[in-house]
Amino acid sequence: MNNKIIDETLDLRIRRTHKLLSDALTSLLTEKAFDNIRVSDICNKAMVHRTTFYKHFEDKYQLLDFLLGQIIIEFKEKSMHYTSNINSREYYIILIKLLFEHMYENKKLYSVGLLNNSSARKLLKRIVLESVISSLESNAASGINFTIPIPIISEFYSAAIVNLASWWLENNMPASIEEMVKYGDMLINKLDTTDK
Repeated sequence: MNNKIIDETLDLRIRRTHKLLSDALTSLLTEKAFDNIRVSDICNKAMVHRTTFYKHFEDKYQLLDFLLGQIIIEFKEKSMHYTSNINSREYYIILIKLLFEHMYENKKLYSVGLLNNSSARKLLKRIVLESVISSLESNAASGINFTIPIPIISEFYSAAIVNLASWWLENNMPASIEEMVKYGDMLINKLDTTDK
């Protein structure tokens, strides 16, 4: 067996183990609070030995970070599909809707991890920032002139979107996604950053 095949087999085993552990933690979060979940609970649910768990993760917090990173990357893939051929305002509305829908679909994980984990929040902000920059640069390439430099616009909007979504989550989603999108549209409409 050559080394490439061995590496691919090991990679598949690692991915399988990570998936089993991630799925087990996700499932357990529907049953009890994160603070009450032990590594042994995760291992039993995943049918993975504790020593295997510790070969991959230091503790349940590192597994949670890994899992949050994975769902945030899923969000990135969705958000990057819309970065060209639409104006900035439409893009922000789409981005807000995508983020709120993604948070709703993964609310237990976001509630546990995002609100108590600055590294997950930073990753989410970075991904939203990259998406906004990509959209603005696409607009600029098609001839739209901005009165404010793109790095400043993108920092402003990405921080606003992530903070608004975090507030929504922290406050038990006090408005529907549709209402939040409408409010976002109203706020964005007040802030025009293009030359007339």
